[in-house]
Amino acid sequence: MAKPIFQDGEMRRLARRLEPEAVERLGAAKVQEAEDFRLFRYDTPDSKVDIDLYRRLQTEANKMKIGNQWVPEEHIQLLSAYLRAMGVQVAGGVCHGTRRGNEQVWFRKHLGSQADVFGSEISDNATEFPHTIQWDFHDVDPAWIGQMEMVYSNSWDHAHDPELAFSGWISCLRPGGFLMLDHGWNYQPEWVTAMDPFGISEAGLVAMLNRVGADKGRVVEVIDGGSHKDMPIRTVMFRADR
Repeated sequence: MAKPIFQDGEMRRLARRLEPEAVERLGAAKVQEAEDFRLFRYDTPDSKVDIDLYRRLQTEANKMKIGNQWVPEEHIQLLSAYLRAMGVQVAGGVCHGTRRGNEQVWFRKHLGSQADVFGSEISDNATEFPHTIQWDFHDVDPAWIGQMEMVYSNSWDHAHDPELAFSGWISCLRPGGFLMLDHGWNYQPEWVTAMDPFGISEAGLVAMLNRVGADKGRVVEVIDGGSHKDMPIRTVMFRADR
């Protein structure tokens, strides 16, 4: 079972940044549970997602953790080398949920000058950081569809509707392009909070991607990607059909 929503130290700090009404609603929220995943529900009384509450919370959480960096540059260097080894010449790509913009900067560095890789971040401070737009990653700009050689995220656990997000990201891939999603200890179901509303096992993530992207491609492998501090990072590689 998960801990009560404000037992976690980070969640208590976040609660102090939110208005009392929001804290009360979050404390009464439900968590959807299945065999291999858990999903915190930002539901309104009529069971629709409260987008305003979700975006407000994610914005405050981002600002609270603005100094944090989850993956090291070496991880992005490894993923860049993987793409080259697979024969993918990246001209366009997007990193979703990038906070300070480091991931897209590193992809640009390691993929070469032709790689126009940008990041999306939901927070209103997004454009303060390099190559970053303010964007809710559940949405897809029609101009992105079928235009990306790569889509990357280590923040997919912030999704309130992961299947919507994943299907949108897959739709952006060119034939042979890759969706790359990191996985590790902190993505497991037991770590779900309002800040990180989606948790799923590695096997569950692979199965979900194969289900929502069945008409576009499949997961071809899961690679070891170095570590976050002393904890291993693995990356799920979904490839669009060529």
